[in-house]
Amino acid sequence: MPIGIPNRPSTLNLGHGTDTIVKLVQGGTEPPLIMLHSKSEFHFYLVPELTMLKSLFTTGFWAIQVTPDAPLHSIPAQAEFYFEKIKEEQPRGPYRLAAVSATSIVLVELARIFEAQGDSVIQLAFIDHFPSLLICPEIGIQGDQEYPLDDPRTRRAFITNSFHSAATFLRNDGYGTSQKRRKQTQMLLAAFYGGEPTNHFAKINTSVMERYLGAVFDFLVSMAADRVEPTELMATLAAWLGSVRAVRAVAQVYIASTGVVLEVPPQHRLEWADLGARKCIEHPRVVFLEGGHFEILSNPELVRGLQAGFTLVEAKL
Repeated sequence: MPIGIPNRPSTLNLGHGTDTIVKLVQGGTEPPLIMLHSKSEFHFYLVPELTMLKSLFTTGFWAIQVTPDAPLHSIPAQAEFYFEKIKEEQPRGPYRLAAVSATSIVLVELARIFEAQGDSVIQLAFIDHFPSLLICPEIGIQGDQEYPLDDPRTRRAFITNSFHSAATFLRNDGYGTSQKRRKQTQMLLAAFYGGEPTNHFAKINTSVMERYLGAVFDFLVSMAADRVEPTELMATLAAWLGSVRAVRAVAQVYIASTGVVLEVPPQHRLEWADLGARKCIEHPRVVFLEGGHFEILSNPELVRGLQAGFTLVEAKL
């Protein structure tokens, strides 16, 4: 990698549609921070926030985006796919990894694969999500359904509820004042229910989100086996998270004040203020930031936290 801080154009180039890894900031000699996409595709929804991130980053910063060949049907397959793509670009560690939203579960599986191959993961950042949230009462995989976990109706309800939550995050970003965000939300919901969105990206992203959410549900159910009680599910998830050294040692959880936490039912919000992180691991570094689910990606405090220890970023911010 070339040493020094490169010039950064004001526009954002996310490469070709087949580029899984997009190198937004080349950085210096430090390993780049590699950020997984949210449930949807980066280039449609997150361009403003990624543009801001790119302008503020002084360490290497790469984004992973959904491509047509990404195996969205399976969380392990998706993590293995990203592992291979990262290895092609950065054969040797250590590795710095982050995830936006519900790809937090892919992030853990990806870190697990790196460690199984003898690689070191020195940073693991969860941005406004943590896998334990997928078991939160009323919004997790059990939801408020009367059907068992292996019933197709439970799976469909999880996808529908999660999709509506994502639409809510999008609509409420910036305290719901953005007409563009509201329009994007309307297009997503129209595509989800078979309407005709005015932007073809809505159909693409709806398909991506549905397949991904189905894979999340299947992964959690396979992990749960016959454990259907919330406490048992949490214990199983905690054991899986605890098997990854990076989760135990360097996990950072950044929580938006008006992000996913507002989807937690009010009666559970105090208990789940950290998105359930402390239910699964000891002493996670939890940071609360002002802003919405996507909005915090342009929060300078997030940029400082993501780069702390890797560069003297404070002087730039």
